[in-house]
Amino acid sequence: MQKVVIIGHFGFDSKKLSGQTIKTEIVTQELIKKYGADEIGKEDTHGKWRFLIKSPLIVLRALRNGRNVIMMPAYKGIWVITPFLVLFNIFFHRSLFYVVVGGWLPGFLKKHRLFSSFFYSFNHIYVETNMMLTSMQELGFSNVSVMPNFKHLEILSYMDIDSIPTPPYKLCTFSRIIKEKGIEDAIRAVNNCNKILDKTAYTLDIYGQNEQNEWFPKLMKEQPPHISYRGNIPFNKSVEALRNHFALLFPTYYRGEGFAGTLIDAMASGLPVIATKWHANEEFIKDGDNGFTFPVHDVEALTSILLDCYKNPDKLLSMRKRQLDKAQEYAPSKAIIVLTDKLN
Repeated sequence: MQKVVIIGHFGFDSKKLSGQTIKTEIVTQELIKKYGADEIGKEDTHGKWRFLIKSPLIVLRALRNGRNVIMMPAYKGIWVITPFLVLFNIFFHRSLFYVVVGGWLPGFLKKHRLFSSFFYSFNHIYVETNMMLTSMQELGFSNVSVMPNFKHLEILSYMDIDSIPTPPYKLCTFSRIIKEKGIEDAIRAVNNCNKILDKTAYTLDIYGQNEQNEWFPKLMKEQPPHISYRGNIPFNKSVEALRNHFALLFPTYYRGEGFAGTLIDAMASGLPVIATKWHANEEFIKDGDNGFTFPVHDVEALTSILLDCYKNPDKLLSMRKRQLDKAQEYAPSKAIIVLTDKLN
């Protein structure tokens, strides 16, 4: 019997790299590093209808093979995995854990109170932010702790960021390419700045996997040369891609946002983040300290921030160093302890 079996969205037969897939793989690799590959089992929830048919068998295998079972399904998978896991465990008596990806769980449980009763049966639930922890406690859950998001990244040194790049300043976005990540707002703000300053003051590099094939190509076809799509970057190569940029834009309004992995990518790369005041973003981005925040969809406010940064670029140098300091706080070896301390 293995020490841990993880039920999650590994996407073994897919090249899709969502935040869900990335976090599932990173948690798994950290547990393998601690306990050894032979002690860690994997059950993949990827596959839509095929997964629905196989889900009872997946849960039974996990409970049969693991002393501890960690659940990390995507949003839809939670409807299937959770009831099977809790009900079948009446006979297996394993320790159950739920590592949440994203910030949607408290709202989901508030809306589906009857379904939420399953989650009291878990030994522990790990959420990404203090905002989520407070919301879960208000719903009556005491079996909840914060395990912040984390990534295996090579963090830059102070020497790597000891100066500000010269204009035109390179901005970037680094997320899935969907409308809700605010890509259009970022483009509009950059174009506004260049129009106001009557020159190419900023360029914008857009990184990520395009998941909305009709909308995004049409959007990019309308853009000037200083707006570029740079394709999808492996999650462990983010620092290499981002390090020479001026700042990272994160105008998200994605409803499932938790502690977005792109914030860690920016920290490790020494990039200040200019982000929306959305969900828990302000837990990790402090105005004037390691970035700036602005109201959702307020392109005028984002434009104003960018104009000020262009006129006063030196203020970003101290922010770059603070981002590197923050990156150390989310080292995998530190973040995973709250989980491994409770594994039997």
